[in-house]
Amino acid sequence: MRTVYGRAWDSRLLVMGGVVTEGEARRRFDEGGEEEWFAVAAYAEGVPDGAAPEYSMEVNPGRNFISVSFHDQLCRIRFKFLFLKHDNGMMFLTEIFAFRYPDESTYYTRSGSVLTTNYRYRPDGSMHWYRDDAVKGVIEEADYRDIDVSTHWEPVPEFGEWASITRFDRTKPAS
Repeated sequence: MRTVYGRAWDSRLLVMGGVVTEGEARRRFDEGGEEEWFAVAAYAEGVPDGAAPEYSMEVNPGRNFISVSFHDQLCRIRFKFLFLKHDNGMMFLTEIFAFRYPDESTYYTRSGSVLTTNYRYRPDGSMHWYRDDAVKGVIEEADYRDIDVSTHWEPVPEFGEWASITRFDRTKPAS
């Protein structure tokens, strides 16, 4: 896996914006200031910049926040996972967003999603579900309890050790 570090994933140019060295990203990670954001894009071997990454991440150690975006073949963000650090010292998968676009052959930014679903989880096993269907003009919401959130807990990753937190399949606990 090849990683590129920078300020943020550029959803218009489809590349990492403000590329920084791994050393600079590590410094931001280690110092952990509230303004020390950095981003990561991971590419399978042989995949060039500008092609779809396996994932992209935004990391803010000072604010105890990590977001992981999963892209489709056109580089559109299809899913976004948001993790927050809790008092127990672990990261918790707080939100999952799913984005659907008007067709399968055109690139859209997230704002072009015609169906956006949000799952907002709490450590107590409750979840708020929200769906915005822009085509039908319908918003649906529901609250659920007794959700098994045991696989939502992640250890805070060490710098460069992104494999566990970037798992798309969340059915098994962190290793």
